[in-house]
Amino acid sequence: MSGVTAGASRRGGRVDIVLRVRGDMRAARRCVAGILAGSNHTPFEVIVVALAGAGEDRAADGAVAAARVRILRSAGRADDQATLDRALALHRDRDVVLLEPDACVHGDWLDRLAFHAQAAGAGAIGTFANAGGGATYPRPGVANALPEGETAATLDALVARINRRRSTEVDVAAGPCRYVTRASLAALGGAPIAAGDDDADVAADWSRRAASAGFRVLIAGDVFVGCDDAQARSAQPAPVTQANVGALARRIDLARLAASPRPVIVFVSHAWGGGIRRYMDDLARLVARRADVLYLEPAGDNAVRLHWPREGEAFAAWFRLPADVPALADMLRAIGVARLHFHHVHGLPQSILDLPRALGVAYDCTLHDYFAICPQYHLVDAEGRYCGEPDHAGCAACLAARPPQWPLDIAAWRTLFGEFLRDAERVIAPSHDVEARMHRYFPRLPIVVWPHPEAAAKPPAAMIRVVTLGNLSREKGLDVVAACAADAQRRALPLTFRVLGATAAPIAQSPDVPLTIHGSYTDEALPSLLAAEGADVLLFPAQVPETYAYTLSVALASDIPVVASAIGALPERLAGRARVRLLPFDAPASRWNDAVIDVAREPAPQAPGARNSNAPLHAGS
Repeated sequence: MSGVTAGASRRGGRVDIVLRVRGDMRAARRCVAGILAGSNHTPFEVIVVALAGAGEDRAADGAVAAARVRILRSAGRADDQATLDRALALHRDRDVVLLEPDACVHGDWLDRLAFHAQAAGAGAIGTFANAGGGATYPRPGVANALPEGETAATLDALVARINRRRSTEVDVAAGPCRYVTRASLAALGGAPIAAGDDDADVAADWSRRAASAGFRVLIAGDVFVGCDDAQARSAQPAPVTQANVGALARRIDLARLAASPRPVIVFVSHAWGGGIRRYMDDLARLVARRADVLYLEPAGDNAVRLHWPREGEAFAAWFRLPADVPALADMLRAIGVARLHFHHVHGLPQSILDLPRALGVAYDCTLHDYFAICPQYHLVDAEGRYCGEPDHAGCAACLAARPPQWPLDIAAWRTLFGEFLRDAERVIAPSHDVEARMHRYFPRLPIVVWPHPEAAAKPPAAMIRVVTLGNLSREKGLDVVAACAADAQRRALPLTFRVLGATAAPIAQSPDVPLTIHGSYTDEALPSLLAAEGADVLLFPAQVPETYAYTLSVALASDIPVVASAIGALPERLAGRARVRLLPFDAPASRWNDAVIDVAREPAPQAPGARNSNAPLHAGS
């Protein structure tokens, strides 16, 4: 690269580590302690830049000063940038590391960065971090919590070993730790490398300028910097994720899986979701303390996707079968996969059945449907009904009209899966009916019947069904109903709202809030529609003085409790009626909801020998 030499950063030269402190000095004290506890051979000096608002923690100041750390304090917000520039210009022969005070560094982190600074044309070097910058881990481009079972120190030690002396070029070096060579600083003259405030845009602009001047911007794959305040960084705009960092991140994922004390199990299935995915997720949670689980699913065009479904993880790798069966087996072997568990084959190439042999591990198979005996999976005919399990001729006619995903006739299909199931260590069925049907085709196949491992279902909560009648406009209380649904969601109230009619404007609905909309109807249909709704409370939140309200006439013909606005004709027409609550039209949503709950729980008056015809509170919504 023109104008740049391999010796741009002096090997063995002293490095200035610059900390910008925006809050109190305690964060700087922790960061400095981590720097001084390292095992670096690269000589360095720490310079703390106390920006405006950094506070006057004298104890922290003293601790920093006792460590022979230089402190430059800004005279005020207008002086922040000048103070930072002064720190960067203190030693014009030294490289600079820009470090955030919440950064956690470990071991010989500076030595590793200094090594990458010796690369030909190096201008700036970023690191992996759990938050901040474009090389975040485990998930790219977001603020991550540290992965389960890991600390910043263990991750840094892992990347130092797995990605030793590996780096990759990127467009932008940003984040909690940046090493900048003095050669690039000198070449770019007065171009700002950092700002006194949030400097993501400044870092991006400087990286582009450096690249234009012939300098390389890198990510050091062998350095991980933890961020104590990842939550705060989650509110910052995410920088553009550096796509070519992915290969280095995948090496970390594989190393973590290989180093886990738990065996790894791979679940093989389709990518449809539904009941099979729920079973897989439930089973993965059930064995989480004893095994790590990966999913292997179709990705289209004979490709498969191997991924880690655990929350917070981002590992994924793609393979095209059958050509990549050996490569897939090699990766699974390197991870330490101990078992495969087949759940379905839809969308997968036929060569997926060769994976257990290529990998050399035992496998299980759970029969979620009848894919092993029926290429339509569900013993279903063209009309969507049970086919009756015809003879070979009937199945052949079915496949002629609806070909299977693999080019096999019914005999070859069942022979293939008969051998596959017989070689499985366990064939699992969720019911004895499945077992009996499978034994019609594979009579001597051992099958264990294990119901799905679902948690005991909780009894549905008693819900109060609140219904409004008629087309709902703002004048009729549209905004009130929307606010009541939002309040019920926020306070977890036992309320569900139903608009028996249309709305004049869109409002939030289920699943965002407990509200659904029936749509328009004819006036003659309203009584029967209301009877079908089984309402517990009728709500009339008018925002203007109603002159009559035909929908209230329908309500009066029932004995359903009513909550209404105390305005216009509504109080007059509801006078003397039991189980009524009247509220100011502008009452807050919380008060409307409290009134609904109160009136719904009020016992209905009973005439001698009469039966209460009011619908009971509903279980569920």
